[in-house]
Amino acid sequence: MVFSRSIQAALAVALLFAQGEPAEGTPESRAAALVLLISPSVRVNGMGQAGVALPDEPAGYYNPGAAALSASAHTLQSRFYLSEMRWLPKLADDRSYNYFAAQAATSLGREPTRLTAAFYGYRTKLNFGEQVRTDGRGNLLGTFTSAESSNNIGVSLALRSVVDIGVGATTKWISSDLAVVGAGLERGRGEGAARACDFGLIAVVPVVGVLEHLTGRELTLNQHLRPKLDVGVGVTWQNRGGEIIAPIPGNQADPLPANRRHGWSGSLGVDWNSDSFNFAIGRVTFSKETYRPQVDGAHITSFAEDDKSGVEASILETVAIRRGTYDDFDGGIHLKTLGWTVKSDGLFKIIAHFLDIQFLARHLSISWSRFGNGSSSSSSLLDDHSHSFIGIGLSF
Repeated sequence: MVFSRSIQAALAVALLFAQGEPAEGTPESRAAALVLLISPSVRVNGMGQAGVALPDEPAGYYNPGAAALSASAHTLQSRFYLSEMRWLPKLADDRSYNYFAAQAATSLGREPTRLTAAFYGYRTKLNFGEQVRTDGRGNLLGTFTSAESSNNIGVSLALRSVVDIGVGATTKWISSDLAVVGAGLERGRGEGAARACDFGLIAVVPVVGVLEHLTGRELTLNQHLRPKLDVGVGVTWQNRGGEIIAPIPGNQADPLPANRRHGWSGSLGVDWNSDSFNFAIGRVTFSKETYRPQVDGAHITSFAEDDKSGVEASILETVAIRRGTYDDFDGGIHLKTLGWTVKSDGLFKIIAHFLDIQFLARHLSISWSRFGNGSSSSSSLLDDHSHSFIGIGLSF
């Protein structure tokens, strides 16, 4: 018992922030394990899903090489949804998605050269809820439930010097579960499995630091204000592996949704630096990414590429606002995304500075984010669709 090709195609598009259109021409419609294609970070979703070149995204989903760059010291970090998130509620209210990620990092060496290692893991799960199976004439045969999950662990290394470089790899254990629950079909259960890998590389050029290194002069706006300009490039190869084993013996196995993502990022801002107080007054971050599917057995053309881009403005390390665009040309999807975050970093630094309570600023970071999107189509399944997300970090 498997999904028909038309249902697979519809789900592939729907789970890629799609309309309700058939997508037989898209490479993703021929792939299994759709849970691997959902962008989990609310922050990156608000920036149009353009995350491959962002150096401050932990846990390695968007780029395994960025995991170590996202940790500035000996840290523990975690990201997770506040609750099980309803996925495409206009299509089916019982479909939901879960994400939990954590990483630990440590650094060796002294400025200006430092080596950071990060070990991370994350889990994603997509529950399709209850579905109906019919025969060729449309007669009801019974109902069943299905779910997909992926357990992931990885390692990342970053060398921080004149230029910051990060590399990393992730191993994934993917499973697909199918359970018959209706009286019209013989009750049973099927489980499919597969294994895959991600590889990533990211490089960040701290332009101000490079200029200071070349000129031997410190670049400042005044005694305490210091400009900040970073430019990053990143590339990943995701979901490299074979086919997922079909839940029911004898059924066709489908390829995993392999892809390559590449892009760039830029961050411009102003910092306040003194002997007792270091503070990011403001940041504007740009991110752009190109997604190219590389599914085995599918005819891939440049038309299958997705373009993603976004911008984020962060003020006083406390509030961040972001906008983005997501264009999937072969699927006919054109989305506008938005989001915002409130985080504790700036508030804890101010408390530490004026009340001399250093523990909060040095050891704890809490953030709460929200994301929403819209579509160029009035019939979009994604209108009024939003997620909430929490992040926690500990430094020691």
